[in-house]
Amino acid sequence: MQSELTFRQMVDGISALVAVLTPDGAVDFVNRQVLDYFGKTLAELKEWASTDAVHPDDLPGVIAVWTRSVESGRPYDVELRQRGAVGVYRWFHVQGLPVRDEEGHILRWCVLQTDIDERKRAEEAQRESERELRQLVNSVPGMIAVANAKGESEYVNQRALDYLDTTAEGFRDRPMGTVHPEDQEQLRNAWLRCNELGQPLDLVHRVRRFDGVYRWVHVRGEPLHDDRGRIVRWYYVFTDIDDQKRAEEALRESERELRQIVDGVPGMILVASSTDGQEYANKRFLDFSGTTAEELIGFDGMKLVHPDDRERVMNEWLRCSALGEPLELDHRLKRFDGVYRWFHLRIDPLMDDRGRIVRWYGLVTDIDDQRRAEEALRESERELRQIIDSVPGMITVANSTGRQEYGNQRFLDYTGAALEELKDLDGLNLIHPDERERVTSEWLRVSALGQPLELDHRLRRFDGVYRWVHVRVEPHLDDRGQIVRWYGLLTDIDDQRRAEEALRERERHLRLLVETIPALVSRSKPDGHLDYIDRRVVDYTGRQMEEIDLDVIHPDDQIAHVEKWHRAMETGEPWDDTYRIRRADGEYRWFYDRVEPLRDRDGRVVSWYAVKIDINDSREMEEALRSTRRKLSAAKQMATVAELSASIAHEINQPLASVVTNAHAAQTWLSHDPPNIERAQATLDRIIRDGHSAAEVVRRIRALFKESAPVKAPLDINQIVAQVLRVLSDELRDNSIIVETKLEADLPLIDVDQVQIQQTLINLVHNAIEAMAGVTDRGKSLLLSSRRQGEELLIQVRDNGAGTRDPTVIFDPFFTTKDSGMGMGLSISRSIVEAHGGRVWATPNEGAGMTFRFTLPLAPDGPA
Repeated sequence: MQSELTFRQMVDGISALVAVLTPDGAVDFVNRQVLDYFGKTLAELKEWASTDAVHPDDLPGVIAVWTRSVESGRPYDVELRQRGAVGVYRWFHVQGLPVRDEEGHILRWCVLQTDIDERKRAEEAQRESERELRQLVNSVPGMIAVANAKGESEYVNQRALDYLDTTAEGFRDRPMGTVHPEDQEQLRNAWLRCNELGQPLDLVHRVRRFDGVYRWVHVRGEPLHDDRGRIVRWYYVFTDIDDQKRAEEALRESERELRQIVDGVPGMILVASSTDGQEYANKRFLDFSGTTAEELIGFDGMKLVHPDDRERVMNEWLRCSALGEPLELDHRLKRFDGVYRWFHLRIDPLMDDRGRIVRWYGLVTDIDDQRRAEEALRESERELRQIIDSVPGMITVANSTGRQEYGNQRFLDYTGAALEELKDLDGLNLIHPDERERVTSEWLRVSALGQPLELDHRLRRFDGVYRWVHVRVEPHLDDRGQIVRWYGLLTDIDDQRRAEEALRERERHLRLLVETIPALVSRSKPDGHLDYIDRRVVDYTGRQMEEIDLDVIHPDDQIAHVEKWHRAMETGEPWDDTYRIRRADGEYRWFYDRVEPLRDRDGRVVSWYAVKIDINDSREMEEALRSTRRKLSAAKQMATVAELSASIAHEINQPLASVVTNAHAAQTWLSHDPPNIERAQATLDRIIRDGHSAAEVVRRIRALFKESAPVKAPLDINQIVAQVLRVLSDELRDNSIIVETKLEADLPLIDVDQVQIQQTLINLVHNAIEAMAGVTDRGKSLLLSSRRQGEELLIQVRDNGAGTRDPTVIFDPFFTTKDSGMGMGLSISRSIVEAHGGRVWATPNEGAGMTFRFTLPLAPDGPA
């Protein structure tokens, strides 16, 4: 039981080095572990300078810490390497606590040296990249203060004084002087309450730092009670939580007895007998488990072990207890609040003189934060590896000589190699034979200069296919500037290279196409300034692009052309123009210019593309054709005289016969006795009227025989249609054609040559009569209509004859579908209509036949 244990047995059972030193540092007492480790007796240790065992690199720091602690009487805490009896240095965590008498004089120093060599090596191996940060975090000091039961300051460490920019006396005289005014009352009330109840103080408030800035600090105050439970001292730790740093806990609960040393060990100490189970546990274990010292007898510690770890711990305990070997493992223990935390368990057996186990001593160290940090580190490594493997490129790492050490998954998949095979992989053999020499030369150059390498070459894939890759290799230098490693990124650009080659090929074809187009091609900026011309422009004008200006356009065409340019740039719409351009030899030729805008995604014009086609020859041909058409029109008129003569013969005979009849009547009225002068006068008036009518018919016939300018006059189109139907009435009747008219009433007058418009209508009606000549399966019908369409009149001639498949060519000269036709009727009709400012066209009907339409502009001053 605990009452039977001596402190010496307890200390000998601790799996750590425990020593008690005199105030000046001489060895007074050590436990068995110290003797075993250094291989010396207590007497030898008292005569031995312990600094001889400290590693030379750690000795200055240890002496400084020890000297400072001896001078200040404060505990010390240091990690150092010590050489054991076998000559090997091992890391120890050394904690020294002063034991004082009632007057505060140091009687002894109690030192606990915990072997942390394995942990240090594991940390060094696993967290080399974090060493600098960990050393920085571990060296951050805390702000510590000690006060008596009345709250009067007894001690403030230098870090706190520096932080608060005050002295110990100043802090003692005005302990609330650095506290924010708004927080002083809260802090005072909280301290009074905790002091009255004997409870710890845990509070957050603001203090003024040396630079005058108020910062939030977390204050943790622990009361120290005497044997009668009275508070004799307060220990405070101030943590600046503005920067999320935690101050190192510097308070220790024990000052007098070895029990206080044990209770102050930063770990949970357990003692169990070989037969009766738990006998002792320090305060940390009691606090952690929520157990009292009285409850330890018969306490089943296995119920604190996490269910998932219980079987493993039990099996290992049974094995070690059967063999008498130490037990060391990591597992989870349940805290009093039900939370499981990771601990490192080390249990050593204590043997009697006959080698039998009489007691087990255990040290349980909280490693939960370390485990979580390690797990976070492993998770970070997994995420980093996943990121590297997911990078859309092949990542490689080589040593200073270029030998492969690492490749991400994409590189392994590409080459078909395993990670273990990389060291034996000859990367040069993967490079295309045509590029090996170039790559080797470049590699030797950059490795000698310590410069990055960047180039493109082909690399063989696992299936033997060579693909283009872009290689970027960067050297990593040590502190002396020596290359220790090469990091490479290989990006597959094969598809990009092929696309670029295809694009270049398309550009070559496009440029060849542009250069061979039988036209002048150019491109302009949005403001109209040229930025590209093809070779034909240079050859035609004899000028380079920067030499071309407005003077290459005929002076008579420049103003209209510039106006169209400006209008197009304002509206952004395509446009075209016909104008003359001066050739290199000074001759002007006609060109048709078509300009189209190229827009971006927002609809803004980024370029103008222009194509100029030489139409000089075609314009000359059109002019010759128009002259020919005029002559053919006259010929057509002469050719149709015979046809018209038969149609209008009765129109001439009628007034002539009327003249003869009226002349006989007048002669009869004058021969009466007396002569009937009144009736004779009326008869003579009718003779004059019929003579004028015959003369008008003759005038129209004569006009057909000469090429004269149209004689325009405001006329009613419906009257002209009626006249044509009267002229052709016999022919329509003989061909059994039913004529229908839809003439809109009150149409405006049109300014036309009556004879030519009559001729046009006669040609269209004749064409319809001939188209229906072979129709036998349906009735023949002809529809003539007129109506207003804006500022024009629209006249339509619709038949249900044979029609034609291509109505676009029927107006061409000499085009005919009749055996005896000349093919000039419709061509002459188009010339007449266009000469009057109108247009004519034909469209097939849905059922049968064709519809001919032509428009004529309204007379300028004609009534609406």
